[in-house]
Amino acid sequence: MISVCIPIHNYYVFPLAQRIRRQSQNLGVEVEIVCIDDFSSSYYTRQNQGLSDFTNYVCLAQNIGRARIRNLFLRYAKGDWLLFLDNDMVVPDNFMKTYVKALESNPSVVVGGISFDPSSDDREHHLRFLYSSKVESRSLETRMADPYSSFMTGNFMIRRDVFVHYHFDSSISKYGHEDTLLGYRLRQNKVPILHIDNPAINGQIETNVEFLHKTSEAVENLAIIYDTMWEDQTFCRSVRLLDTYGRLRRMKMIAPIYRLFRLTRKNLEKKLVSGVNIHLWQLNFYKLGLFIHLTR
Repeated sequence: MISVCIPIHNYYVFPLAQRIRRQSQNLGVEVEIVCIDDFSSSYYTRQNQGLSDFTNYVCLAQNIGRARIRNLFLRYAKGDWLLFLDNDMVVPDNFMKTYVKALESNPSVVVGGISFDPSSDDREHHLRFLYSSKVESRSLETRMADPYSSFMTGNFMIRRDVFVHYHFDSSISKYGHEDTLLGYRLRQNKVPILHIDNPAINGQIETNVEFLHKTSEAVENLAIIYDTMWEDQTFCRSVRLLDTYGRLRRMKMIAPIYRLFRLTRKNLEKKLVSGVNIHLWQLNFYKLGLFIHLTR
């Protein structure tokens, strides 16, 4: 059995669950859909009420965060395979059929990939779209070249017994880097990852303001992780921001870069949220400066 696991927070998931349900008919593999709502507002719980008609729909009495809610599926899902989808994903035709086909090779972890709708790009959402199209939306060939660093939690399937041993770090509650840690644990323990061409489309593009806030949360998470893992050079080299920070530190460039960041931070934030003539290097510099600030 495949358990399709959809963690929900303030999103209308009914269309996604219905599409998964339709695709799961006549596959030759039993499929269940499990939805766990991480204490959404009453507006969204009312919208999603119909999920209980055809899914195992669980509503939590308090918010427990991105990592813990994904681990919680082990309690409610019955399948030998857990297929995780972010609640804002849009799945293409034959999405479930492609995952079932991948099971023929008896893999441990399968990653389908993420893509983005070009029509979602406008000034108000350009920062998120820029990052997504340049960083997250990777071709199958690119993902296969570095399978662990290309691990993303928005669309992947994992064997239940593997997930029991290698699950998400429950200490991570905010947005960002829960997939970085899990991917690294899989690398450490030589758990193979199969990448396939089965991308789900990210259907919710945050505004520039929202995405800059989420980026800040992700950098905060990384700073916390770094505090306990800074001696693990293999891990630090596997994360682009940490690798850059390490090289600049060896070159004794941290202090001048931090001075420049302090001088330009407010203007840089205004530039990034404007969505006009922005570049990925500006976002990368912002992340680096914020990381230095948090680890001083």
